[in-house]
Amino acid sequence: MKNFLLPILFLLSITVYSQNSELTVIGNKKGVPAQLSTSNLKSIFMGNQPKWSDGSKVIIAMMKFTTDGGKNTCSKLYQKSTTDVTKHWLTVSMKGVIDAPVFFNTAAELQNFVANTAGAIGVFDGTVTASTAKTVLIDGKTSF
Repeated sequence: MKNFLLPILFLLSITVYSQNSELTVIGNKKGVPAQLSTSNLKSIFMGNQPKWSDGSKVIIAMMKFTTDGGKNTCSKLYQKSTTDVTKHWLTVSMKGVIDAPVFFNTAAELQNFVANTAGAIGVFDGTVTASTAKTVLIDGKTSF
């Protein structure tokens, strides 16, 4: 029985840790503001803002929902399941106002895309490694 419980407790601790990891928001140096409130960020990631204040197009970058980072984003930012977020983006992108997010397997790919794409904003769990992307402060903090 003891040999059975230890692996289960280990898996549960990993699951709890991954759900509690902080999210970091990065933006391209063109268009994306240096600071946002949580409500502004959520509005952007819901597809309610197709352009930045300078007129450049908003391009959203996210981790694939099959990754821990993608699941964490759905939970923390959207407060929805991955299925519900997928349905939301299908509806929004069909309207043609804003393109659906660009999805990535790794945080490094996402950061590289955001750093090299004008107007791109991305969210992931981890630390910023792309020197050409800027960290966007959310409610004055580097992560949420």
